[in-house]
Amino acid sequence: MKYAYDAEYVPPAPVVEILLSAPEEPYSVGPLHAIVDTGADATLVPLGHIKSLGLPIDNRKYLCSQFGERILVDVYTVDIGLNGLRFPLIEVIADESGNEAILGRNILNKLVVTLDGPRQVLELCI
Repeated sequence: MKYAYDAEYVPPAPVVEILLSAPEEPYSVGPLHAIVDTGADATLVPLGHIKSLGLPIDNRKYLCSQFGERILVDVYTVDIGLNGLRFPLIEVIADESGNEAILGRNILNKLVVTLDGPRQVLELCI
């Protein structure tokens, strides 16, 4: 699966479209643009999208922000769809302040990820 970087970002960034659902349910949210972030431990989804699934909070964990501060966050379990692949029972962090999804290493580590910066192409393989 090859994806062109999104030139709306400066510099251009690797972005994919994802779908969300409650576990084992049909997809009901998306497609959402998700920034591919190999430095993010977890996947983040804007809270509004999580709320539309009607899911309960599964857990609360501390997240270390990009600024080094510890923040208590709500964690939900969802199924994530990516180009026909279904990743079941994925823990995602509900982002209360952002409006972009971030695809983190809890998904990326299940794939072979190639970032070709000079060509501005992302390749994902199983």
